[in-house]
Parts: sequence; structure tokens; C-alpha cells
Amino acid sequence: MSQVIPNGKTLLFISTGIVALMLGVTVWLSQTPSPRISDLPATKTQKATVLPELKALPPFSLSDQTGRRFNNQSLLGQWTFISFGYTYCPDICPTTLAMLTQLDQQLAAQVISAPYQVAFVSIDPERDTPQRLAEYMDYFNPAFIGATGSELELQRLTRPLGILYAKVMTEKCALDYVMDHSASIVLVDPQGRYHALFSPPHDAGLMLDDFLTISGNTTL
Repeated sequence: MSQVIPNGKTLLFISTGIVALMLGVTVWLSQTPSPRISDLPATKTQKATVLPELKALPPFSLSDQTGRRFNNQSLLGQWTFISFGYTYCPDICPTTLAMLTQLDQQLAAQVISAPYQVAFVSIDPERDTPQRLAEYMDYFNPAFIGATGSELELQRLTRPLGILYAKVMTEKCALDYVMDHSASIVLVDPQGRYHALFSPPHDAGLMLDDFLTISGNTTL
């Protein structure tokens, strides 16, 4: 079950989330040796934080809006932008997905040399059924993947990435509860490794430039 916190602690949760995010990433990166980006020439980015070491994501298994598995194998052979949220989100998620749709359009216009995909992972499996995720993805971009799974599988993915979320009960909302969650976007490379993090506020143009730099993409 997701952690339940009272409304009065929402701002504290958000403010400490960034610190916990970076601590979580640091602990995970320190567990085992891996190829170091720091051994290579520095990658200059405008918004993205490029991880000093590349780490394969731990095993996880979710289901997408079509009922197919979305797991580690789904990440191989292409770059993946992963955002986290839920379909009943009143502001952050619609804004983020609209920005990612804009980014997708800009990337399509660039005709880049490497494939990529966009995935939206719902941290509210109680309400976000495959059908609802399908409708939500169709509204923003039918090419986007919408995925979710059990709390255990979600934690297997989110914890190593430092992605925080919590259920917040509220009397001021007809939905009974909302989900506080990290608004960062994770970039996974074609080898299935956590490569970079885009922190809010997001800007499609800056993300485009950073992605082209990070991925070494060339336009055709």
C-alpha cells in the first residue's frame, strides 16, 4: 500500500523529495561498479543531470495499456523517457505529457538517427486501469506507453530511481485522495541503463537540445 500522509505535510513531502531523490540515486549508484561517464569528456547540458555512472535498472514488470508487459526488455534498443504520475492528476501530469508531446513533435521534425519512446508510469494502479490509461494516452499521444502494476513492482522501479510518491487523503476533493509524486523525468539509454534525469520545470526545447547532446544523435 502507498504511504498515507495528512494534507498538512504535503509541502514538506515535496520539499524533502528532491533531497531524498538525490540520496536514493547516490546510494544506488554506489552499490556496484559500472562504466563511468566521468572517465569520458564531460557532457554539457542545460537542464539534464547526467549520471556519473551507468546502472542497469533492477528487474521490474508492469503492464501497458494494451495488456503487454512493460519491463526491462521493453527498454532495450531505444532511448526511453519515463515520467511518473496518475491520470487523475489535476496539473503536473497533464502539463508534463503535453510537454512530452511537444518534445516528440520536435524530435520527429529533427529526423534523428536513434529510436526513442515515451512511457508514462502510473503510481495509482487502484484507479488507473488499462482502459483508462489507453484513453489517457490517446488524448495526449497514442504512441506513448501507459503502464502500471502492483505496488511491489512499482517500488522495484521507482525506488532505485529515487522517484517518490505518496497517497494523500483529502476532504476537499471528490476523488477522496490525490497522489503526491516526483515530477522528474528519467532518461534510460538503449542498454536499459539509468542515464540522465530531467528535473522540473520542464522545457521541450531545452530537453531536445540536451537529449541530442546526451544521446549523440545526429540529424538525417
